[in-house]
Amino acid sequence: MNPPFKKKTLAVAIEGIFALVHATPVPVAALQQKIRKQGPFKLPTISPDHHYFCHVLGGVLEIIPELPDFSDDNKIAVMSDYGGEHSDAHYSTYSFLFVALNKNGPFQTHMQELRRKHKILDRYSEFKYKDLKYGPRSRALSEYLKLIDNFIHGAIVTVAIDKTIGSVFGSTKSEGHATIAKQLEDGDFGSWPGHVGEKVMRVLHILAAFTAALTYDQQRLLWYSDTDQINEDAKDRSFAHVKKLFGSIGAMYMTHCFDVLGFAKSFSEKGYLDDLLSVPDLAAGMLQDLLAARDSGADIPGGDEKLAVLKWLATPAKFLSKIHVRIARTDDGTYEGQVLTLEPKW
Repeated sequence: MNPPFKKKTLAVAIEGIFALVHATPVPVAALQQKIRKQGPFKLPTISPDHHYFCHVLGGVLEIIPELPDFSDDNKIAVMSDYGGEHSDAHYSTYSFLFVALNKNGPFQTHMQELRRKHKILDRYSEFKYKDLKYGPRSRALSEYLKLIDNFIHGAIVTVAIDKTIGSVFGSTKSEGHATIAKQLEDGDFGSWPGHVGEKVMRVLHILAAFTAALTYDQQRLLWYSDTDQINEDAKDRSFAHVKKLFGSIGAMYMTHCFDVLGFAKSFSEKGYLDDLLSVPDLAAGMLQDLLAARDSGADIPGGDEKLAVLKWLATPAKFLSKIHVRIARTDDGTYEGQVLTLEPKW
């Protein structure tokens, strides 16, 4: 059995790693054209009539210093993964990888070589955060993380919402969930249990807000998600309802249209997109563990693999923006968004 991080190792890794950005965007040095664009990123469609959660997301975007510049790209893909649903989790995490899909060829080629090198025979098996100890994937992990940083033009966006916030759409969990369930059913978006309705609304609002800031008119957009309760076909709801709901929520944030808007979820037979889908899984798991350790002082269970993911998440990359957001309660009983800057100390 592998021991958790030793206390001194965790202290070195986490001490001082977080910096909170609340108001003024951090100046960004001039970067190569068409790789990044500088903030602030304002969403003009958000009005005083919009829900408080919309304003929190809009405020977060205004203090993000930079995002990838996709203005020369015509195919954008978003991979999403969610975490924090186990009972002892401190945060619910929602992670999205936005990537210029037409530039993804070199990443695919190098991934095929990496899988051959390490004899990962199930060629599209994912690098799961909860299963990093599997021999071949463990040995390939560091190289995989380098490929992500060197060959993906995009952004990994992870939003962690404190679980003491029962609902971001109501003053209490019961009120918020009841309101969501009624609004979704009344809007012909299917019948949803309150907690699943809360999740799908959180996911789609975050997705829509960042899509509005990252994409351009008449691009092609594909949303590819891991199989989850929010996109399963149930008795009184289906994945088609989620697609329709994204159109409704997206209109709250976006002023542009897409040439093609596609939706897909991970199939049992994996494809090359699943090598990208592993990225938000790793980010969601690591940020959950980091914040929980910061709040409680407890160790992060794991070993060298977890440390490799931590270093990857905290280290800036040339082509990939890494954005970490924490939404937590305030003293007045509401909640606010904070942009976290992970500062590597190694």
